[in-house]
Amino acid sequence: MTEADLILTLLLIAGFALLGALITLGNARQAQAIREVGEVLHGWAIRHIQLSRAVAASAIRIEDPVTWLQEALARFPLPEGLARELVPERQGYGWVLLRSRSGKLLLIRPEIDPTPLERGSRFASPVLPPGSLRKAQVLELSPVTAWPTFDLELAQAWRRWFPQDPPPDRVRLMVWPEHAGQG
Repeated sequence: MTEADLILTLLLIAGFALLGALITLGNARQAQAIREVGEVLHGWAIRHIQLSRAVAASAIRIEDPVTWLQEALARFPLPEGLARELVPERQGYGWVLLRSRSGKLLLIRPEIDPTPLERGSRFASPVLPPGSLRKAQVLELSPVTAWPTFDLELAQAWRRWFPQDPPPDRVRLMVWPEHAGQG
């Protein structure tokens, strides 16, 4: 190998290294530009959702919370006939117990954990038959699990039931069969 071949090889290696560095620098700039576009699009999407929800909130009118609940439950795969003919049976601070032909439905705020209710708390004993929570089908409804304006609709329905209580953004529904006992 001659001295000219060695210099040519070194120049070729240096050229490839320079080309690699330029490509890496260009990729980093391109990645930064893509991240910035993504942040702008994310901000736009958030503002669009907020605007859409504000428009939807002004159009929502819940006059009868039981009718609204029947329509809401009709969207979910629940036991046959459960959503029809719901009748409020009892209610207390932050909960409503409704009855239908095929079962009971307990509407309860998510802050209340069902586990202590089973242990004979003051809430469970007059309202639920012993052991009924173990047999319950639990369904949590929120804007994520239901539909995007669920929390806006829930707020209006909740204010009809409990004007003094701030509305939650989600609720836990507990459904159990009639043969679980009388509440």
